[in-house]
Amino acid sequence: MFVQNLTLEQQGALIYLAKKVAQADGCADELQVGMVEILKQQSEIDVVEKEISINELGAIFDTKLAKYSLLLELLGVALSNDEYHANEQSLISQYAYSLNVSQDELHLLEKWVEKQFALQKEINTLLA
Repeated sequence: MFVQNLTLEQQGALIYLAKKVAQADGCADELQVGMVEILKQQSEIDVVEKEISINELGAIFDTKLAKYSLLLELLGVALSNDEYHANEQSLISQYAYSLNVSQDELHLLEKWVEKQFALQKEINTLLA
């Protein structure tokens, strides 16, 4: 949903980080793997996964739009299976800290993603 806000380099880093988040709880489940695949499909055709360290995040994601877009996509991966595991939460919190995004801002992003998933469930119920 927010991949288009990112540069090619940022998209490559997003894919790498999304895989890390999906595996943070010790097992990437089907829904989380599926979300990573969707991110790949939404990325530019020639995107290449880019391994980056947490210390490099601020240099690569250097605008508020890029930082928030990254965190929203990572939260989407983490919450896709309805389980926001403590390890996933800790990892995303570390990423936010590295990006100079406050815990209050991160909490607002988390709540927004949770609402989006709730709305999706609601419409799926109506359409069933």
